Amino acid sequence: MSLIWVILNRIPEMGYSRVRFNNFRNIEPREIQWSPGLNLLTGPNGSGKTNILEGINIVSGWGPLERGTRSSSLPTWNSGSSEVQLTGQLDDENGEIIKVKISSRYTVRIDERSITATELRWKIPVLSFLPNDMSIIEGPASFRRRLMDMVLALIVPVYASRLNDYRRGIRQKTAILRNGGRTELIDRALLPLASWVWKMREEALTMISESMNDMCGLLPCPTDISLLRGGAGTLPVPEEDFRSSLRLNKSREEAMKVPMVGPHRDDILIRANGAPAALSLSRGFRRRTAIALILAAAEGVRRKLGKNPVLLLDEITAELDSDGRNILFCALTEKNTQVFASTAEPFAESFPGRIYGIDSGRVETINEN
Repeated sequence: MSLIWVILNRIPEMGYSRVRFNNFRNIEPREIQWSPGLNLLTGPNGSGKTNILEGINIVSGWGPLERGTRSSSLPTWNSGSSEVQLTGQLDDENGEIIKVKISSRYTVRIDERSITATELRWKIPVLSFLPNDMSIIEGPASFRRRLMDMVLALIVPVYASRLNDYRRGIRQKTAILRNGGRTELIDRALLPLASWVWKMREEALTMISESMNDMCGLLPCPTDISLLRGGAGTLPVPEEDFRSSLRLNKSREEAMKVPMVGPHRDDILIRANGAPAALSLSRGFRRRTAIALILAAAEGVRRKLGKNPVLLLDEITAELDSDGRNILFCALTEKNTQVFASTAEPFAESFPGRIYGIDSGRVETINEN
């Protein structure tokens, strides 16, 4: 971990100075130059705003925004070519160029040198948030788990692979339960993975909670967060909690034929003024609290890695009144990080950043401040 820490801290602050889209979705083939600060994509629904965010997400090593997206769905319809190419130039002193080609497989290169997607994510950390993620307060637990997992994948290099190992184990246990088999062996294999994921997620929430102290403008009231271990209790040692909870839920798992204990059922408890935020806050205030959590997560990543992550925020202003929008963009500007945000709402020329108009995949710079 210490070696990786040294390597990461040698990398300078960066974002994207430009990104080129070739044969990607409905985006007109062209190179777009970006502001190092706030970039706002405006246009009606279906115009291509989210496709631009997705392209930046892919060139950053994360892949399509929606899990399970087929590579065959990425090329422009009726283009005659099945190959997509996305090129991004980093906004640093070296101006390194990232090229991602997608056809039957993904290939990633930096200045013509092959690199893995994992290495690329360490190179330029990116956090992306879809409209569903903005429903992190009242939405299903999977939205809140995604927040923890994205943050941990950036700051703990082995997290994604160990989480995948755990998920494979859960799929194996599910098959065993459905076939009426015994689960003792797979439970022993899952024990170190489940307890480790719990520890990592609890540390991540502590980090995010500490960063929330800087979100007073966005938070409508004092807010606290904590991990609710899936199907488990509150024993201080995660390994003991996992063992104890498995014993208590053994007959239930056999009857339901699904694993009932473990990180795959985790949730984040979000309380505002001591009450569940989903029940006590208005829709606008829930939205502001969700954005505060997202920015607190970004601040936590900055403190761990020593550099600001690039933020991709889709439909960022939905359900916010004018005061909420002003507070939001003030907070984003103060973060001194590169932000790509989309909205279907028009904005005045006094907006503190660069505004792009998107219409049927065509991109036009409207305003720059």
